[in-house]
Amino acid sequence: MKTNRIIPLSIAALLLGATSSFAEEGHHGHSTAMHEDHAKHMLEGYSVVAEALYKDDLEAAKKAAAGMVKHDPDSSLAKPGQAIAGSKDLAEARKHFGELSEAAIPVAKHEKMMHVAHCPMAMGGKGADWLQKSDDEIQNPYMGKKMPHCGKFKE
Repeated sequence: MKTNRIIPLSIAALLLGATSSFAEEGHHGHSTAMHEDHAKHMLEGYSVVAEALYKDDLEAAKKAAAGMVKHDPDSSLAKPGQAIAGSKDLAEARKHFGELSEAAIPVAKHEKMMHVAHCPMAMGGKGADWLQKSDDEIQNPYMGKKMPHCGKFKE
């Protein structure tokens, strides 16, 4: 009788939406440590995008997002990153940042790095979450200079 077994997914598997066999074997023969470094690199890029949006700096957000896509075009963060990189204004970039956050939060939780914050005013009053390195002060990427400290940490 064949039994099923559950294999914990590595960070890279989470980023790439991979199957359990991928997690077991590793991506292109790379070690788990390399995948964790990769995840940290992608989350660093995410942080730069978030900080740029907090400062209302569209060009810096677009550049950082494009860098994430270039680093790993197969990542689950790549599609929303590409959308941010192609955004025509801050409102559009912030909409796609919500999608980027949805993909990045599970990775950051697995890595136990960064803090999840929530703004009830974001996304037209629907509210949205984001990741932030420091838990000293809310730096809201959805509201920028208009309401830079709106929100609270969830965890």
